[in-house]
Amino acid sequence: MMTTGAAFAQTATPGSVTVRLNGRINWYAGVESSSLDSIDGTKTATDSFYGYMRLYPGFDGVAANGLHYGAATQIRTDWGSSASSESLYVFQAYGYFGLPQLGQISFGQQNGPTVLFETGTFEGFNDGGWWGDLPVIVPNNAEAVYPFVDNSNFDQTTNKVVYLSPMLSGFQFALGFTPNQTAANYAPAETSVTTAVPGGTPRNLIDIGGQYTQTFGGFGIQLGADYNHSGQVSGTGAQTESYTTPSGYKNLDIFSGGATVTYAGLTVGGNTVFGNFNQVSGYTFQLEPNGGQAAIGWLAGAQYTAGPLTVGASYFQFNTTGDLPGGIDAGSGAIITADGLTTGQQSNLGFAAGATYTLVPGVNLFLDYDYGQRHQGGFDFATNLAGTEHNNVRAQLFGVGTQIQW
Repeated sequence: MMTTGAAFAQTATPGSVTVRLNGRINWYAGVESSSLDSIDGTKTATDSFYGYMRLYPGFDGVAANGLHYGAATQIRTDWGSSASSESLYVFQAYGYFGLPQLGQISFGQQNGPTVLFETGTFEGFNDGGWWGDLPVIVPNNAEAVYPFVDNSNFDQTTNKVVYLSPMLSGFQFALGFTPNQTAANYAPAETSVTTAVPGGTPRNLIDIGGQYTQTFGGFGIQLGADYNHSGQVSGTGAQTESYTTPSGYKNLDIFSGGATVTYAGLTVGGNTVFGNFNQVSGYTFQLEPNGGQAAIGWLAGAQYTAGPLTVGASYFQFNTTGDLPGGIDAGSGAIITADGLTTGQQSNLGFAAGATYTLVPGVNLFLDYDYGQRHQGGFDFATNLAGTEHNNVRAQLFGVGTQIQW
């Protein structure tokens, strides 16, 4: 999964430094079937191989006075279709200072509290279910939208400052501040624009979350909660075309929380998220447009671990305002509302089941099945326009994979 943010250095000897160059290589083989596999003469391959490489260079140190410090990065391969077109890019890069008794400050391109304390999403029983890697073989608009807002351009790759408290009787909290939704090497950022920004742009985002972890007589309990609030870059309501751009966007407010209970290797629980945001894929994040409705999602899951084997399943539902239409399908009779939206809200559901088997330390084998549905009244998922066709799409996939890490 993703790097989870800086933690206190494991180096025990004051004055010493531990340098790391971890990495992993994942590879998958899968077969998918969706409503968008064959549209207007364009056909998508339903069987695919997929893989990638990631590197995690960094170091952790402890000064003679007890100060913990270090830096971490995550380097990824991009989406090149051939070896000569692939390149590496910096997904995360941050540094930290801290004292075990006072907490830690980290700064840079990193995870915020939303990601650090996300609880009950059950992404560990295969390669992550609908938030894993294998669903990339499904045509993008047929992928069920995963309901939890930890995607990269929202709270994983933006430049921020995060305070992480020490663990106190099983409780830990964090506070993050993100002035702009930009990477660490981008400046200056705009505070107002004269033309519309599709989806809007959060600004001055405050993220506060906490997690409680404790064991009672063989039962393991974990509770997590988080709240995000932000303003927005002004001027995002300026219209380029009256029927393609909403009149404006609401400020961001998101509440999320989850819980799990573990006993004798079995874990059950779930998570829910609610607020003023609009998420239309697992890879993009938008503000809720005027005339839209607050998003709400929930997930329930279970997993069982016995030695090297973990099996599990999860189910989620997610309602959000939905995709913004880029126009109207000619002759369809579809309409766009005065707010620039389609006539219906988008609904998503997804089921995932699978297994992870640790062959030897550092080598995992995956077995994965996913099923998902999307619906948005008046939106054509095949054309990204308002239309009366392809308002409902379905997808399912089956695959196997391996992860080799060091």
